[in-house]
Amino acid sequence: MKKKQSQKNRNVVLIVVLLFVLIAAFCGGVIYYRLHRSAKAQTTAAAAASSQSESTTAAPKESQEDAKAYYSKNSEKLLAVIPVKESKAVYSEAAVSKALSARGFGKTAASYAYDMAGTMSEKAAVDSSSSALHPQYTAAYKTGSGDYWTITICNDCITAYPVTYNLEHNSGAEVIFAEGESITAYDSATNCFYETIPKPETLVVKRIPSITAEALEQLSAQEIEKL
Repeated sequence: MKKKQSQKNRNVVLIVVLLFVLIAAFCGGVIYYRLHRSAKAQTTAAAAASSQSESTTAAPKESQEDAKAYYSKNSEKLLAVIPVKESKAVYSEAAVSKALSARGFGKTAASYAYDMAGTMSEKAAVDSSSSALHPQYTAAYKTGSGDYWTITICNDCITAYPVTYNLEHNSGAEVIFAEGESITAYDSATNCFYETIPKPETLVVKRIPSITAEALEQLSAQEIEKL
């Protein structure tokens, strides 16, 4: 009985943490940057979240030079800075829905919170028939063993953040999974994508051939430690 109650309490805690992670992802770009952004970026996110009118109230903008300096400082290498409106790799709602389904996440609801101008609104569910573009999408995934993950598609980069693992097993830098050595962050203040190779003390990027539901089902804490 105590074991069942303990498992129930664990699930409640993980759900709360997962909701926090999703909100943080929308307000700060890629998940790991939420812990390291400057006070200016946090103020910008808060201002955007409290805006009463998207058309008349704009969050204060930090300069691209400041953002570039920040990402450079927290990365082994800053590979590219891409203005959102110049990117040819941004997914539409229909395209991201199709991509997630192809990876086995068809029953996972994806959401977005920014438009192509960098304006944040209420988090909205992806419409699989919509051609509207958004710089970043996030989806929560729960494995059969009860572990939670956050899937993020940012420009043409997909990452998988092991919520349960980072909460319960990791005492150093957080871990994130990617299909290459670089990851892409979205900064709404400058409305740009920043492709970086993170410093290992900031974020540990673990590579797997393909981020799919099947792959995540195999990634227990023990397996993550082996990679």
